Amino acid sequence: MESEGLKDFLEIVGDAVHSVNTICVGLSAVGSGEAKKPDDLTISWSTSDPATAAAKARLFALRASLVFVEEALLKYLEFLADCSTDDENLIKAVKTEGAANRIFEVSKFLSNVETYWWPMVVLLVRWRNKVVHHSASSLTVHQRKILINHADELNKRHAGIDITRTLENFESGQITLKDFTTLIAIAVHFVRALDKQLEPRIHSLEGFEQRLRQRGLLETFNKIMNANGETTRRRKLALFLKSEFSDLTDVFVEEIYKNGPFIKSRA
Repeated sequence: MESEGLKDFLEIVGDAVHSVNTICVGLSAVGSGEAKKPDDLTISWSTSDPATAAAKARLFALRASLVFVEEALLKYLEFLADCSTDDENLIKAVKTEGAANRIFEVSKFLSNVETYWWPMVVLLVRWRNKVVHHSASSLTVHQRKILINHADELNKRHAGIDITRTLENFESGQITLKDFTTLIAIAVHFVRALDKQLEPRIHSLEGFEQRLRQRGLLETFNKIMNANGETTRRRKLALFLKSEFSDLTDVFVEEIYKNGPFIKSRA
């Protein structure tokens, strides 16, 4: 069963990919010179070079979308932290300083997956850092070597991607649609594998409360728990949890009922 954290991740990434695809379709009309600004669109827009304008806008959209995808990835890792078990090594891994380092540490808990997955996810994170911070973010020699050594597998399994060219694009910041879609596809494989092998589930009240706060659901939850009558509260809570947290155990649901509502001032 997909965890609640995986469902959130896939929804955000799916929206980002669909939006990028929509933008690319629209920009094809701009690039061909067929696009005209509607009179009721209250912006200033014109170009004497439609092809260049479309290419620049496409690059901007791809770079911006990396930010959304990396944010979804970090939220999933936060979810893992909320679900950490008694495995001290896993707890340490999901709390490692730095997103790229965290990816590497968490990847150690995966088995029977492609060796190049985690360096590609690190590449996504590093690329996002270049976009947001204009930093000289780069891969380590070891990470680059793994990707180069798996160039043939990447080419065969990911629509003919040339990882050498992708790494060159990373250094120059000129991400292509193929680079973007490959990074996203591998990030999805990586997170799905984590979810399947670690089977994360929220099991503590602290973790549940944290998820409520992160998703802006704390006020809704507290209103349910303050409803008059036990029968009404239980019915509303059951509907709420089925909709928002469908993978909680019956035992934990009962613990939530007995301990809610949560105090908003602790936010």
